[in-house]
Amino acid sequence: MNKTLDELREEIDSLDHELLQILAKRMSAVKEIGDLKNVQGLPVIDEKRYEEVVKAITEKAKSFHLSEDFIKKLFEAIHEHAVEIQKKV
Repeated sequence: MNKTLDELREEIDSLDHELLQILAKRMSAVKEIGDLKNVQGLPVIDEKRYEEVVKAITEKAKSFHLSEDFIKKLFEAIHEHAVEIQKKV
């Protein structure tokens, strides 16, 4: 443990910024998907796809030693927001 508290906090701030950038990119893709679904007359929610994503992401979480419960909750929140975006299209 060679880093100072301030250095670790700066690292977390930088990582938080990266997370926000990634989430913004994801929501941009979500909007494009919503546009396509709207044009093709598809429903906003695809339960099968959602279940596949949750299963895949929780499996990946294990490889990063992340809590499955935490990742499920996080992706539930992301999914709920994505659905809101697509409903507005």
